[in-house]
Amino acid sequence: MASHNKTAIFITLIVAVLAVAIMAYILSRKQETSNLLEKETPKWVYCGVIISPDGDVESIKDPEFVRYPNHTVFKDDEGFYYIVSSYFKKDGAMLTGVLKTKDLFSYEFVGFTPTQMDGKIAPYCIYNPDDGKFYLYYSDWKNTVKVDIDLARLGLAIGTDIKNPSTFTDHGYLTIENMPEPLAPHFGWDPYVVKIGDLYYMLISAAKYEVHLATAKTLGTRWNYTKIAVTGTLENPTLFCLDSKWYMMLGIFNGTGYNLYSSTDLKYWNIVERNFFQDGNYSRLPAGSTSIIVNNTFYHIYQTPIEQETCQLSIAYIRVEDLIAEINKVE
Repeated sequence: MASHNKTAIFITLIVAVLAVAIMAYILSRKQETSNLLEKETPKWVYCGVIISPDGDVESIKDPEFVRYPNHTVFKDDEGFYYIVSSYFKKDGAMLTGVLKTKDLFSYEFVGFTPTQMDGKIAPYCIYNPDDGKFYLYYSDWKNTVKVDIDLARLGLAIGTDIKNPSTFTDHGYLTIENMPEPLAPHFGWDPYVVKIGDLYYMLISAAKYEVHLATAKTLGTRWNYTKIAVTGTLENPTLFCLDSKWYMMLGIFNGTGYNLYSSTDLKYWNIVERNFFQDGNYSRLPAGSTSIIVNNTFYHIYQTPIEQETCQLSIAYIRVEDLIAEINKVE
């Protein structure tokens, strides 16, 4: 009888151990599946097109939020954000257009820069509260130099009213001291300006000719070349700051997405991930985008192709905590 009891107890123990082992295995597989799904499931929400060309406009590119020197997005007393963008008209004119929005999804067209500034596009605009002026840096695509690609001349226009961009005045081309060939003295694409401390930093992309950095003590036309910031065939940066670290998405020239880089000082950049941002609805993604963080949400406004050379603007967003998690996975 005692022997039977021992056998029963032994069998019961074996069954219990097996049950625990099986349950642990099932739970671990569930966790692995959950982790895999979490890793593979994109956190981005793609909302599609928000701004399309119409009327006499055939393409809209190079969106940029108007910002303060410290990179905070400018917002007027009525609660409007402003975007400057390249407008390509059907008659061949190229002008910088201004849009305004409160909710980031619906936009009202404000106006164009003066017709005398035809060709001066790919804008970046800073509002300087110290003098109440808007500094609009541009690339002149109707006065280029031909290497193996076209390089535009970088310049500056200044205005006092973003609601009336036709009153902006062209202040001419930049002078960037010690700029290397073939970019000297002011060639490149897509100027992007941020102030840290007492110094302004300008990132200049040039596709096959790397991404370069110049500095100045004041906003204006005179800059000093510093160094190559990022190597590679890249263009059109958009920056954002998380936990005191700078991140930059750079479009891949004739590519399918945006690489992500990080820096603590804007001078030295490290690659975080290639093709960090893509849109599965498009087999190619022409470079040109801007970003903003509102209510703990990161919004990315980027150009998407209509045909080979024409574009519209689309938007995607992700919660900041999810964006940080995505970055931490690859950084």
